[in-house]
Amino acid sequence: MNLSGRLVDAFIALEETRRFSLAAERCNISAPAFSQMITRLETQVGVRLFDRDTRKVTLTAEGEVFAQGARRIAAEMRATLAEVQGRVGLSSGRVQIAAPPSLSSWWLPRRMARFRADHPGIALRLADVVSDRCLDMLRSGEVDIGINAQSGNPLEFDAVRLFQEGSWVVCPSDDALAGQSHVTLRQLRHRKFIQTARSGSVYQYLRHLVEHADFEDTGLEVTHLSTLGGLVRAGFGVSIVPEHAVGICLQKGVTAVPLQAEGTTRSIYLIRRRGHSLSSAADVFWQMLLGERDADRAATAPARKRRAS
Repeated sequence: MNLSGRLVDAFIALEETRRFSLAAERCNISAPAFSQMITRLETQVGVRLFDRDTRKVTLTAEGEVFAQGARRIAAEMRATLAEVQGRVGLSSGRVQIAAPPSLSSWWLPRRMARFRADHPGIALRLADVVSDRCLDMLRSGEVDIGINAQSGNPLEFDAVRLFQEGSWVVCPSDDALAGQSHVTLRQLRHRKFIQTARSGSVYQYLRHLVEHADFEDTGLEVTHLSTLGGLVRAGFGVSIVPEHAVGICLQKGVTAVPLQAEGTTRSIYLIRRRGHSLSSAADVFWQMLLGERDADRAATAPARKRRAS
């Protein structure tokens, strides 16, 4: 049986009005055409649903049962349409984002707050996860958008570079490095060094530097950057973190100084699954971040031009 929505609507119209002429008018068709629709419905169902004579229309016992299901279907369809229209109109919906802790602590919340102010009906979900987990969540559809230092396989993901960030040395506030305007790799030779987790993007983008630098390995490897700050404060060594992670590491007795060295900047990408459309809400969030990126580039272009001249 393949009942059309129009036949269900016709049944509900007649069940509510109990008059063929009024039900036909509600459905915007002629009375004869409406009568044929009811007959076709009853033929498909295989039983009479209405008793009718020249004066009144009433439901049969089977019609009463059918009415319960028809009203339920109509209510569910109205709710579904309202939800879809709400999402398209950005009065409802959800955006699910995955990003590393270094960006989730300060950079991303500010953008999320701006989006929420413009679209208060849209729920925001954030997973602060390491780089590999971010790509896994995108791949499985657990999140809509990833913001990550790894762009992933281009056969799986569409990635757009948002910005680049430099690296900073985290050291005790009473260390000689703390008073410098910047630090070079030469100044870090033979220093005790605290590693970040090998599964994280911080380690992955600094690995080439750390492996070839003349650091003293402390044997310490931490997942949480706040833990790294605590170890630095306690005198276990120094470390290197990306610019947006500095705020997580800083605490009383800890200072961060820019690192001046080649190959110590990393790109941050906006990522989505290739071949999968974003929801209306997620697409607006995506476009907001791209618009902000373009505005930042436009703002810095005159300064770059003046330096070049």
